[in-house]
Amino acid sequence: MIRLSRRARGAGVALGLALALGLVACSSSEGRLEAANALRHKGEKKDALEGYKALLADLGEGPLAGTDAAVRWKALRYAGDVSYLELGDYSGAMAYYRRLVSLYPGTKEAHEARVIIGEILRDRFNDRLGAIAQWADVAQSDAPDAPKYQLEIARAYLELHRYDQVRAEARRLRERWPNHELADEAQLLIGQALALDKRDDEALGALQALLERRPRPDVAARAFEAEAHICAQRGELDRALELYAQALPTHPNPDSVRTAIEAVRDRRERAKIARPGRTDAFK
Repeated sequence: MIRLSRRARGAGVALGLALALGLVACSSSEGRLEAANALRHKGEKKDALEGYKALLADLGEGPLAGTDAAVRWKALRYAGDVSYLELGDYSGAMAYYRRLVSLYPGTKEAHEARVIIGEILRDRFNDRLGAIAQWADVAQSDAPDAPKYQLEIARAYLELHRYDQVRAEARRLRERWPNHELADEAQLLIGQALALDKRDDEALGALQALLERRPRPDVAARAFEAEAHICAQRGELDRALELYAQALPTHPNPDSVRTAIEAVRDRRERAKIARPGRTDAFK
């Protein structure tokens, strides 16, 4: 009986120590973050968000050092991600990401938050100018993905039909990172913007300049396709077919090129059978 009692007392001490350690862990900011993460992994998304919110309220908005500083930006990021990706609360998500940007300006984490804010503004609120404002901060930085977001800015202006601004932003990428692979994408965008602006000769010149740089095969294919579109619109059907044929082998969407080829061939055939006085052949 004495030996059993000692075992019981030992087990009780061990259990008490384990509970004490658990309470300390849970009361620390790291422990509370881990507890909220565990709820998220279990699929209890709303409870996880409440855990992040309570932790953030206790950490406050003032300066923090060491572990607490890291825990706060992680909690902000995770709260934003849960709101955005799992609960569909886009406004709430942006509020967390904006707090992260405000509390940790110029950091990698702030740049990542700006990227996501821009995506939400573009995709969920159709606010491309708002997205551009967020991405501009990343593009102007020394972040590794700065060229990518400089190109995203140019593409957003293309969707807004602001062709002069497209060219300005694309030139900025090309001049700042002339040897980056996205410099060719920027040059292609310049040609496309000129074509959409009905400046065909300038567009063809920009596209030819791109081809002379010997870009990646898929980029070259899209340049040939853009030239072919211009020639087709001008009625230069044989030349358009030649260019489409050059685009086809390495184009990322060959079916679209095949469709364009068929359309141009059909136009050419109808033109051949047209007779003076007939207009139905072109309808």
